Amino acid sequence: MHLTDFSDRLSPMLVKELRQGLRTRSFIGVFLALQIILAVILLSAGATATSDDAGSTISNIIFIFFSIAVLIIQPMRGITALSSEVKGNTIDMMVLTRLSAWRIVTGKWSAIVSQSALMLITIIPYLILRYFFGGMNLLGEIVLLALVFCTSAALTAVTVGLSASGSVILRSILPMLSLPLGAYVLMMMMMFGSGRNQLIELCSLETISAQVGIGLYLAACAYGGFFILSIGTSLIAPYAENHSTLRRLVALAVTLAAIVVCSMPTLVDPEALPFVFVLIFAPLFTISLSEFSTLVPPVYRRFTKYGHLGRIAAFFLSPGWASGVFFCMLLTVLAAIPFFFNASSYKQDEMIIVTLAFLSSLLFPALLIILFKSKGPIRVSNFILFFVASFVTSAVLMGVAESLSNRDFIWLFVWLPPILLFMSEQSRFDNDSVLISSVILTLALVIPLMLFALTNYKKSLEEIRKSES
Repeated sequence: MHLTDFSDRLSPMLVKELRQGLRTRSFIGVFLALQIILAVILLSAGATATSDDAGSTISNIIFIFFSIAVLIIQPMRGITALSSEVKGNTIDMMVLTRLSAWRIVTGKWSAIVSQSALMLITIIPYLILRYFFGGMNLLGEIVLLALVFCTSAALTAVTVGLSASGSVILRSILPMLSLPLGAYVLMMMMMFGSGRNQLIELCSLETISAQVGIGLYLAACAYGGFFILSIGTSLIAPYAENHSTLRRLVALAVTLAAIVVCSMPTLVDPEALPFVFVLIFAPLFTISLSEFSTLVPPVYRRFTKYGHLGRIAAFFLSPGWASGVFFCMLLTVLAAIPFFFNASSYKQDEMIIVTLAFLSSLLFPALLIILFKSKGPIRVSNFILFFVASFVTSAVLMGVAESLSNRDFIWLFVWLPPILLFMSEQSRFDNDSVLISSVILTLALVIPLMLFALTNYKKSLEEIRKSES
C-alpha cells in the first residue's frame, strides 16, 4: 500500500467523499482563509497588544474564527450531502454495491467531520503561540476547543440527516437561518464578558459537577447525532432494512440509565427531570412517531421465530409508526418512575404542567400527520415542521396576548400544547385551570393516537398473514 492511499479498512463511502471533499473549492477556500486570517491577525495582535491582554486577545481570535469555520460553514456543507444523491437517483446504485443506507449516511457525515478535524489540527500552532503570552488555562481552552469540535460534529449530523428530506424548508432554509444565529449566540457567550471565563473554568474539570456536566453534554451530542443521522438513514433506506429496532433499543438503554440516575435526588436536581427526559425523548419521538416504513414479512419473521416473546418485542420494536407509538408510550410510563421517587418535589402544579405540556408538544404533530394522511418520507418533514410551527405560533399568540388588555382570549388556543408552557410561566393564569387543561389535552392526544396505532398494527399483521397464506 502506498503512503498516499487510504486504508482498505475505511468505509468506501468515507474514502470517496473525503477525496472529493478535500478537492472542493469550498473546503480549500475555508481552510486557506482560516490559516491566512489567523496568521495575519494573531501576529498583529501579538505585536500591538500589551502583555496583559495579548493572551486573551489571541484566544478570542482563535475561537471566533475556528467557531465560524466549524459551527457554520462546515455543517452547511452537509445540506446537499444526501439530496444530491436523491436527485441524481444514485442511491439505488450505491445499495447494489452492498453499502447499507447507514454506511452511506455515516460515510458522508464522517467525511465532513474529518475535514473539520483537519482544521482543528492546523490551529494547534496558534495555540502554542498563545501559550507563550501567559495567563492561559491550558486544560480549559483545550477542552473548550474539543467541545466546539464535538458541537460541530453534532450540527453536521443535523444537516446531513435532514438533507434527505424532500422539504426545502427543512433541508435548507431552516439550517441556514438557525446555524448562524445559534453559532453567534454561542460565540458571544464564549468570547466576551464573564460567560467566557465561566466556560473556561467549567472546562478545567476541577469539580465533579463540571466533569459530569461536560460528560453529559458529550453524551447528548452523541445521542442526538445518532438519531438525526438515523432519520437520514430511514429516508433513503429500503423497507427491507430494519433500523427501527436498534434505534429503540439504544433509546431504551439511555432511558433506563437516566431513570437510575434521576431516581437519586442527590445526583440530579428534581426540577431538571422534565428537561432531561425531553432531551432523550425529542429525537426518539420525532423519528418513531413519523416512521413511514411498513412491517414487511421478512422483518416480522425475525421476531416471530422467538415465539410469544418475539411477538411482544415486535409490538414495540418492529418498524412502523404504529409500534413507534406503543414504544413511546412505554418509555413515557417508565420515565414516570423518577417522578415518584421525587414526589415531594412535584407538589407544585407548575412542574406537572411543564411535564405534560412537553409530552403533548411531541404528540401533537404525530396526530396531525395521521389526520392529514401524510405518507412516505414527507411524514418526517411534516412532523418537524408541525412541531416548529406550533411553538412559533404559540409564541406569537402569547406576544399578542401581552400587548392586549384582555389576555383571556388565549384560552381559545389552549389546544396548542406550547401555549400551556408559556401560560405556566405567568402568574396571572390560574394554575389549577392550566393543570386541568394540560391533563385533558394530553389524554385527548394519547387516546386517539393509541387507537389509530392499534388499527394500523392489526392491518399490517393481516396483510402479512395474507401474503404468507
